[in-house]
Amino acid sequence: MVRLSGNERKTTGSYYTPPRLVSALLDTTLDPLLNEAVDGGVDAADREARLLALTVCDPASGSGGFLVAAARRIARRLAEVRAGEDEPTPAQIQHALHDVVERCIYGVDMNDLAAELAKVSLWLEAMEPGKPLGFLDARIKIGNSLLGTTPALLSNGVPDEAFGVIEGDDKKVSAEVKKRNKVERRGQEAFSFGAPTASVAQLIDRRQKLVQPVASVEDARSRAKAYEAFDHSNEMEQKRLHADAWCAAFVWPLRAGEPEPPTSSVVRQLGDSGESAGFAETVTKIRNLTREYRFFHWHLEFPEVFGDPDAGENGAEGWPGGFSCVLGNPPWERVKLQEQEFFAARNEAVAKAPNAAARTRLIKQLAENDPILHREFLAAKRNAEGQSVSMRLSGRYPFNGRGDVNTYAVFAELFRNLTGPHGRSGIIVPTGIATDATTQYFFKDLVESSTIAALYDFENAAPIFEGVHRSFKFSLLTMAGRFSKSEVASFAFFLHDPAHIDGTKFALSPDEIKLINPNTGTLPIFRTRRDAEITLSIYRRVPVLVDETDRFGGNPWGVSFGEVIHMANDSAKFLDQPGDMTVPLYESKMAHAYNHRWQSVKGNKPDPLDRGSFATPRYWVAADFAREALTRRGWTRDWVLALRKIARASDERTLIPLVLPISGAANSMTCMFTRSDMSDLLSLVAILNSFVADYVMRQKLGGTNVSAYILNQLAVPRPEAFADSFLDPRDYVLELIWTADDMSDFATDCGDEGEPFRWDSDRRAALRVELDAHMFHLYKLSRSDVDYIMDTFPIVKRKDEAAYGEYRTKRLILEAYDAMQLALDTDVPYTSTLNPPPGQGPRHPAREVIV
Repeated sequence: MVRLSGNERKTTGSYYTPPRLVSALLDTTLDPLLNEAVDGGVDAADREARLLALTVCDPASGSGGFLVAAARRIARRLAEVRAGEDEPTPAQIQHALHDVVERCIYGVDMNDLAAELAKVSLWLEAMEPGKPLGFLDARIKIGNSLLGTTPALLSNGVPDEAFGVIEGDDKKVSAEVKKRNKVERRGQEAFSFGAPTASVAQLIDRRQKLVQPVASVEDARSRAKAYEAFDHSNEMEQKRLHADAWCAAFVWPLRAGEPEPPTSSVVRQLGDSGESAGFAETVTKIRNLTREYRFFHWHLEFPEVFGDPDAGENGAEGWPGGFSCVLGNPPWERVKLQEQEFFAARNEAVAKAPNAAARTRLIKQLAENDPILHREFLAAKRNAEGQSVSMRLSGRYPFNGRGDVNTYAVFAELFRNLTGPHGRSGIIVPTGIATDATTQYFFKDLVESSTIAALYDFENAAPIFEGVHRSFKFSLLTMAGRFSKSEVASFAFFLHDPAHIDGTKFALSPDEIKLINPNTGTLPIFRTRRDAEITLSIYRRVPVLVDETDRFGGNPWGVSFGEVIHMANDSAKFLDQPGDMTVPLYESKMAHAYNHRWQSVKGNKPDPLDRGSFATPRYWVAADFAREALTRRGWTRDWVLALRKIARASDERTLIPLVLPISGAANSMTCMFTRSDMSDLLSLVAILNSFVADYVMRQKLGGTNVSAYILNQLAVPRPEAFADSFLDPRDYVLELIWTADDMSDFATDCGDEGEPFRWDSDRRAALRVELDAHMFHLYKLSRSDVDYIMDTFPIVKRKDEAAYGEYRTKRLILEAYDAMQLALDTDVPYTSTLNPPPGQGPRHPAREVIV
């Protein structure tokens, strides 16, 4: 099989997790439950019973690595309780392990071989002389953990969204079925006179007898037969048919000639009467789709774990119970069909097409050149779309079932939902679960419900996971059950080895997370406890730029962010050469802080001393097109405010504002629009260019995308903070930006009628030093905090030391900070050290006017 880069985990089905990561996850997930069981027991017998009552599940078990590790840990504690000492004998531990595997361990995998391997792993681990292998068929099962329904969803009928159009469907049929389902959901449906089925309580009673330990080989054999009979009984088959029909609605082929679809009425009748309700062709199709998608309904497969919905305080899923501990490292894959991966082993030409457009053309040609492969592709595409629709529209994953679904996100939500009210779940997932826009609703709910217990963030630098990029970030996330609130949660970031957790972790409360990110509740990323302390102190004094929780006063600067011109969607408007009425299409690489002509696209740098030089773009666009794109955003000035979109917390600078001449602004930049007047606008530019604002941004950026939701939650003093300020930043910003002829419109809006300022590197450095020192005072940071913050910019330090033999930028900022502090202490106005003062620096001579 041809294996494309990054495709190994999916094509091989291998999800190996290093034991040290498994152990670290058990520390935060299982150990607290073991401590509660032992500490809460009144005597040894009670402690033993509490330990054996724990249920542990891996919903993507693979060959059972997590289950074996969890069983060992429970068994060790159980052996200690039985022995009454901390060092039980190997025989005592092995006996305890046999008991634990028989009673406590559950697992599910959609791969038949993986599930069998999990059983074998557990059998080998728990083998005890003279005793039969434990009966595991009832607790290690096969199915797609993510595709199933719940009692709550079943009670509400089939949502209308189930009958949308996916690959191969007919829009007209879809509309008709959706309309019919809408009527049925209002209660106008066929009556059912089926006999009552077994209650959940009865099923639980029967299952509990079937999952008890076996004493002999004969017991094991008879238990297997009895379980097989129960699992395929009329009662179980009818309940599964009801649930399978509900799930099948989301993937039903909506085209002429297909059986009657499982609308709400049909699903309810099948639930009431089973096959006797009729709909024979529909039932056959439901079973075919169940085999294809492997629907798995947790409350039916493990009813003794999830409990009777009619006899308890149910959660959102409609069940009162859940597992004591859910843990694992599920797949991290996009649900959407990845065409390169699909064709990698089937058609090399399609897989290696130079771009998406070329690949689409080649796929269309397969209809004639290789119709069998083309049908396989369409079937795989439909399957993937069906899974995606089920996850996004079924209501099963209200927080993470959105957008281009990734399995890690919906698995995280599943782990949480499968956890009992007093249990814990632990999952290994990309750190984006806590920082990304698509998962913000899930993480915010964790924070607001105080059910996040720990998150330990790793860089794969070692690497810990082979075949995964070394800069990739993942986390061990531990969540508490809905009745187990965590007053504070434990965090650690930028780890390279689990052994470093204890030495670097620190606590944050939900309120502190919401203080820093009030809009999204997403997690700040702190390298050290000191970073957390400084950042929290800033947010206690300084508001966020846009507080969405405050409808009236939450946006004092009147800012919004957005894209203007898209490099792909608007490419037809791009010109290779400039014309009389064209402007450059600016890309973020062309500009830097206070320097709109940092470099041309091809890398050559304009001469900053030449007032007429400019950065050469890749493309130009019509000036009217650029102005129209900006006007649609409410921006009417003939210059542009933007920020670099792609950045990292480890770059030389992370928050990089750009002030550009009128231009087409490409989507590699996030444009900023504001209703502020020029005076406030210049102050805002000074804030965003400062080291302190950059430092705060670094605590928020988990990936490489400076998104609007991150910018909105940046700590930024209000405009009135400058009213009593001892330094006016406007003259500084004007002199730093107004250095070339193409920024004349900006200068005019600032009220400046002179020529551009000359580029003087030493003077510019001095201007920026005073601005930075002033911003540190504006944020009310102590000198020791300033000292520390400047050391968090190692590339700036390294460049200074190479050029000057010292960290000159830091020294000069601290000197300016001290001078400003002295002025504050002595109530003497601060005087700039620059001569001439800011805004009065040397300018270019006026150009001669030729008549």
